[in-house]
Amino acid sequence: MQHSGEAIHSRFIAATCVMLAALLATFANAQAPMEAVAVPAWRQATRLAVITVYGEIDAMTRSSVERRIAEAAASGFNAAVLEIDTPGGDMYATLELCLFLKDRAPLPVWAWVHPKAYSAGAIIALACRGIIVSPGAAFGDAAPIAVLPGMGLQPLPTAERAKMEAPVLAEVVDSARRRGYDENLVRAFVSAPDEVWLLERVNPDVNGNARIFVGRPEYREAFGTDPPTMRSAGTQRDAIAAGAAAIPFVDLSLRRRNDDGPRNAEERDVMVEDQQTRPPVRERLTAATAQEWRVVAQVDGAEELLVTYAPEAIAFGLADREIGTDAELSSYFGATSLQRLDENVGDALVRFLTSWPVRLILVVVLLGGFLIEIAAPGIGWFGAAAALALALLVGAPAFAGVTSWWPLMIVVLGIALVLIEIFLIPGVGIVGFLGGACILVGLVVGFLDAPLATPEGRDDLATAIGIVAGGGILAIGAAWALLRVLPQSRLLHGAILATTTGGLGPSTAVQASGAVPVGAHGVAVSPLRPVGKAEFNGVLMDVQAIGPIIPSGARIVVVRSTPYALDVEQINE
Repeated sequence: MQHSGEAIHSRFIAATCVMLAALLATFANAQAPMEAVAVPAWRQATRLAVITVYGEIDAMTRSSVERRIAEAAASGFNAAVLEIDTPGGDMYATLELCLFLKDRAPLPVWAWVHPKAYSAGAIIALACRGIIVSPGAAFGDAAPIAVLPGMGLQPLPTAERAKMEAPVLAEVVDSARRRGYDENLVRAFVSAPDEVWLLERVNPDVNGNARIFVGRPEYREAFGTDPPTMRSAGTQRDAIAAGAAAIPFVDLSLRRRNDDGPRNAEERDVMVEDQQTRPPVRERLTAATAQEWRVVAQVDGAEELLVTYAPEAIAFGLADREIGTDAELSSYFGATSLQRLDENVGDALVRFLTSWPVRLILVVVLLGGFLIEIAAPGIGWFGAAAALALALLVGAPAFAGVTSWWPLMIVVLGIALVLIEIFLIPGVGIVGFLGGACILVGLVVGFLDAPLATPEGRDDLATAIGIVAGGGILAIGAAWALLRVLPQSRLLHGAILATTTGGLGPSTAVQASGAVPVGAHGVAVSPLRPVGKAEFNGVLMDVQAIGPIIPSGARIVVVRSTPYALDVEQINE
């Protein structure tokens, strides 16, 4: 019995030691740093920049993203990730940004759909080197639409829709061929008539487990019949996402190189890296291979646009990984540092200034202030407000890189011509007409973000004409109302037609209205070109000549007396 007790005691001690050792090992493993996951060289980025792309895509978004990517490259970052959360936006700005991402970006750029990238956002994501999705993310539905300010979505005629779809389809198909996405899927993002079916192998044990996507024309060509319509019962997204990896269809004949291969070590490395990032692709189905496949589900039906969610996007080969946090993002790229580059205050200000309600207000201030300054010269405040409105209306977008500088130059030229007509060669007419035309053309052109040959450019033109015309009407009404109110304004009393006494010394303000009646005679004390100084009974007044320039010393007569100006003519003796 004693030996038995000792044996039990020994086993108890041994078991206790084993348990303590296991607990210590578990604690040590919990405290030890996680082993670094191997990151392929083509994805490795020690310093990672996250470029946030939030809200509607517009010309300011394009300019801002391009600038921040360039800044990231100049600061030594190895790669950039566009964190996209957008409902869509301007199509021309989107296509321009895609061109930059594919061919001009100074460093590799990836897309992180977090949590949604519809329309323009999906097109931009496809143009990046790869796509990452957050849990619950969705992207797709990229058909072009027309939106007019204050009127919302507008229906598109069939021909106009086809014209707008053509460049978008070309863009997403090019992305598919570059990145190895299925062309049928990316077309379903844009074109509603395009339908897509998911097929899988009949005998996976013999030919290998795989899935493919086909459209109606390819299915009919391979099987000799139309594919079954299965959208009425709904698509089982979980079943689709849980299946085998999909092999995308890519037109290999259009993806091959057109030259004899790399000419140096650098081009060879680029080609090898490019091939590493591309998944295997399939050839088009034929009648000989059709019997190897069977239909699983209809992924996209007629007259609907494809939208994929995180598990689907990964199963379909459109996304690489599901990532929800910055820490996971850093680990995925093997980054030791991650920095976010958000839009700055200047970007937000320019976006505010280029919104159509603000532009309408600025047009009213510009034209209204200009009209008041012409009708009541010498006040100055309205002229300054008009100059500020011009700088904000045309100058701010040009400075931010959203538009070019030449519309501003046209407006400035137009203002100069109008002033020449008023002050130097009054009565000619043609110079003032050209000046007014330059002002209107410059304002309208300053609204254009896309070329007029594109549907987006024509929409911009219609919007610009509407805003400028509406602003002009409001400006005329506002100027007329202010010109009636200004004489009774105590604030501006004395600023209008301020007079001087005792030569050109200190001025003393007098009541302008009725101070010099119509028919009063005076003498011009400075050349009237057409504005200048004249003396009436020892009092100097600001006057404006009607007709030709009046030389200094000439006798004049008042032909119109208003609270804002004295119009005079030369007395021919």
